[in-house]
Amino acid sequence: MPRRAELGKIPAVDLAYAVNRLIQEGKTSLAEVRRFTGERPARIAALERELATLKAGQAAAQAAGRPAGPGAAGVKRPKRKFTMTAKARAARKRQGQYLAALRRLKAVERTRVKAVARKEGVAKAIEFARKLAKAVPAKAA
Repeated sequence: MPRRAELGKIPAVDLAYAVNRLIQEGKTSLAEVRRFTGERPARIAALERELATLKAGQAAAQAAGRPAGPGAAGVKRPKRKFTMTAKARAARKRQGQYLAALRRLKAVERTRVKAVARKEGVAKAIEFARKLAKAVPAKAA
């Protein structure tokens, strides 16, 4: 792949000629050229700010005694190993069974099952919901 010539190596007079030719051929407009030349100071200022930030980060890393580089931003903490107790596992299983049992019921029956869950507990509510679901005739396929 051929390397492109850098603009810095082209004399300013030749660059000005090239820009004028582009404007004449309609490939760019004078307004675009003015916009790009107007953006130049702001772009330089932004690059200088970014460079200052990078220098400050490197100075902080050196002060902390670690080398600057991709890993200098921070050390990744190991994830906490999640252990679930048997009690929590059983509670989640009951919750899933309860929701599955409610899904099969009509709105009126759901409210009855929810009342049982509040009054007597989720296990009794699951039994009641299953009993109600068996009583409902199956839909014709």
